[in-house]
Amino acid sequence: MAGRTTRTLILGAGFGGIATALALRRRLDARHEIVLVDRRDRFFMGLRKLWVMVGLAELEEGVRPLSALRERGIDVRRAEVTGIDAASRRAWLDGGAVDADYLVIALGAEPRPDLVPGLADHAFDLYDVDSVKELAHPIAAFNGGRIAIAIAGLPYKCPPAPYEAAFLLDHRFRDAGIRDRVTITFTTLQPRLLPNAGEEGAAAIAAEFERRGIEYHTDRELLRAEAGRFVFEDGEEPFDIGIAVPPHLPPAVVRESGLTEGGDWIPVDPGTLETRHPGVYAIGDVVHIPLAGGAALPKAGLFAEAHGRHVAAAIAAQVEGGPPAPPFGGHGHCYLELGGGEAALIEGAFYALPKPSVRIVGTGPEYARAKRAFETDRLREWFGR
Repeated sequence: MAGRTTRTLILGAGFGGIATALALRRRLDARHEIVLVDRRDRFFMGLRKLWVMVGLAELEEGVRPLSALRERGIDVRRAEVTGIDAASRRAWLDGGAVDADYLVIALGAEPRPDLVPGLADHAFDLYDVDSVKELAHPIAAFNGGRIAIAIAGLPYKCPPAPYEAAFLLDHRFRDAGIRDRVTITFTTLQPRLLPNAGEEGAAAIAAEFERRGIEYHTDRELLRAEAGRFVFEDGEEPFDIGIAVPPHLPPAVVRESGLTEGGDWIPVDPGTLETRHPGVYAIGDVVHIPLAGGAALPKAGLFAEAHGRHVAAAIAAQVEGGPPAPPFGGHGHCYLELGGGEAALIEGAFYALPKPSVRIVGTGPEYARAKRAFETDRLREWFGR
């Protein structure tokens, strides 16, 4: 397509969508249109929710207007995506059709507490901004009792987040001098704690839970939530404060598009991130990339950002007639906050054979600072402040 103008339409302005738009803008001149669509008018740094929960930060400090991206040469449109026709690279925005030469679907994953009976009524949703803001009040006033954290569905965004919540709560109550009056329980339907951290990493997290007196249960499916308790197949967990990780699904418009091919998520080529439709890419939380050993690539902002940069390079190469971009290699890292100004760094080669190679590199205050810097750097790079 060298020599003619193009339009790239990016659906979703989270980590992946923004990274795609800005990386592509740096590679292509202003003749090439880059349209970024989201139903919201603001970007919110999701990792901040846990800090809000325990009173370490204000939510608003991690919010930026998407309109600021217009100064970077991005056509930002606030609209609801009401339809997608991948075969023709067309999307409907609030009912109006927009055609594109390249289509990037970055619509993410949505928490769905409605899929578990009683969950929306009786537990706080760790992935909902308003729910976490509400949760911060009883946490601040808590003077003793039972707090139960339950992973109610798979997959979910940012796999370390519920574990970080447990560690941050533990430190919050130790710091307040009331930890001996608080019982924290953690339940997951997975066979071990945080499998994405690898076998040794999962064992290290279990050991840290035990050291801190955080009770945990694995292989336990949540059936429903009731007032003051989670109900499982093999019993129940009473609580004064219940915190849940709901099941996640992509937005309905994605499932209705046919792109999920009968599943819940969009399958893509692991190296190119292209769907079965030429010129149509899907990135970030909305995709399913199976890994050796039976797991799937974690749904995390760092992967969405890396996907976006890779897809931008691939599109630019096609537009300019250059050599193809190298394949996405499946490398990534994340920070696991431990409380008290400490965090762990987890690194992985997720496409490795015969199984992903993941390890905890180390723990210390430098990784907590790095997590804070990650937020600061992205907001400054993307929005200028």
